[in-house]
Amino acid sequence: MSEITTENILKKLWKTFWIITVLPLLLFVGVVLVHQLEIRITAPGNIRTWGIFLLVFSVTFGVAVPVYIRTSFHGRYVKENHIAISKYLIYQRNMITVCSIAIVSASLAYLFIVSPLYLYGSILTALYGIYSVLPFRIKIENELRIYRLDG
Repeated sequence: MSEITTENILKKLWKTFWIITVLPLLLFVGVVLVHQLEIRITAPGNIRTWGIFLLVFSVTFGVAVPVYIRTSFHGRYVKENHIAISKYLIYQRNMITVCSIAIVSASLAYLFIVSPLYLYGSILTALYGIYSVLPFRIKIENELRIYRLDG
């Protein structure tokens, strides 16, 4: 069994981050290429409804669900007063996965050319979600210290 260090945790988290986000990011790049080629794709139904739906979806998965996951993880820590490193890594993986869904929503908003308000709102919340789960060293070290994890 390998020794658990901050370096090992960071490597695992960065690997997990890229494995999970590569497809949503490629989708977004693909949508940008579709726009560069001036291919118009229209959404079925009312474009305003799609804009509202995609904005709400993006806010839900870029902000609301991550806040809920973070709060429940912290609440569990307060009750148990100890968190296993495996549970911490699962928590981080879940956070990255949920925030990646916001990228898909923002990509669809860009693909369907929804109203700028809904489009930029979707993109901003997706960016916020992804930025909040980036495994930066100082953030991970602080979380390891807060949750009293060895690392």
